[in-house]
Amino acid sequence: MRGSAGTPPRHATALDWFADALPGESVVLATQTADVRSMRLAAKLGFTEVERFEDYGAEQWFGVWSAEPAIPSNPLTTHQNA
Repeated sequence: MRGSAGTPPRHATALDWFADALPGESVVLATQTADVRSMRLAAKLGFTEVERFEDYGAEQWFGVWSAEPAIPSNPLTTHQNA
């Protein structure tokens, strides 16, 4: 999600199109955790965290979206900042 975060309805429409065009496929994204707007948008669109990692000298967030229902993550095993 580079540049302007855009509006969630536009992104949701794009995700709906993707789900229809490529059923069963997932969408992935990576962004810096410091990019609060992108993190908030990813959450609103239903992306779930896969992992966090260090790159470009900053913490990165890697998430996935699927049209199929996500399995809720276990709060005991998800990443938490210290």
